[in-house]
This record gives sequence, C-alpha cells and structure tokens, in this order.
Amino acid sequence: MAAKGDEVDLESEYQPTFINVEGPRWEKFGYALIGGSTCIMLFQAIGFGPSWVWKEADDISTVLFTFELFVRIFEKGYLFCTEQEKNWNFFDSLVVAISIFSMAISAKAAADAGAANGHGSTANNAAMNKMKALRTLRLLRLLRLFRIFRGIEKVQLTPP
Repeated sequence: MAAKGDEVDLESEYQPTFINVEGPRWEKFGYALIGGSTCIMLFQAIGFGPSWVWKEADDISTVLFTFELFVRIFEKGYLFCTEQEKNWNFFDSLVVAISIFSMAISAKAAADAGAANGHGSTANNAAMNKMKALRTLRLLRLLRLFRIFRGIEKVQLTPP
C-alpha cells in the first residue's frame, strides 16, 4: 500500500499499488537525487577531492536513478508511456540509459587499463574519449530541474 501521508486522488487514472510515485515523498526523493547528482557532477568537474570518490558516488547515483525509474515503470504500467508526463518519462529513460552505458564503458576501460598493467594503449585512450562524451551527455540530468521549476509555478498559481 502507499504511505499514509500521501493522498490519493480516486478520480485519477493512476492508483498506487505499493509506492505513490506521484506523492510528495517520492517527489522529494527525486529532487534529492537530482540535487545530489548535480553536486557530484560539479565536484567532479572542479576536481574537488580524490576523483575515485566522485566516480563511485556517480555510479551510486546512477543505480539510484535506475531504481527510481524502474519503480515508476512498475507502479504506473502502461500509463508511464501514455500519461501527460510521458515526454519527461522518455527523457528520464534516455538519461538513465546513457548513464548505465557510460558506467559500463568506464568499467570496461578500467578493466582494460588493469590488463595492460599501466601501459597506455591507443584503444584505451579512444575508450576514455568516448567516456568523456558520454559523461557530457549525462549533464542532461540537470534538465530534470525544470520539473522543480514547474512545481514552483504550481505553488505560485495556487490561491491562498
């Protein structure tokens, strides 16, 4: 069942089964993921601290984004592809797919570098260049912040 604090609109097409993915708690979880991911990417970009820490944190955020996406797909079923938010859902799916692909390429490049015992290879350098391009594409996560702005607009338009 959905959490007690999350109100459910009985007229809505979406009816929660286990987790109300349209409720305020799930929304705050999503915003926390976006905010945390933004900080991780910022710290990676400026080179703050050891890079392996931010790489691991980025991988964890990718796993959490994947979990969040799969829960929404499970909860909403076909509505995930047909509701008013379908464009955002497609966008989220694309960003998660890019992140997972990037994580896989990074793991393969690390394995190849370990197999080469520190001897830099041309193939490994090419993989790392592709990796940088994919990491740049993951900046698309930041566009999810527009959801927050849309939510603020709703709050401002609500009469007192």
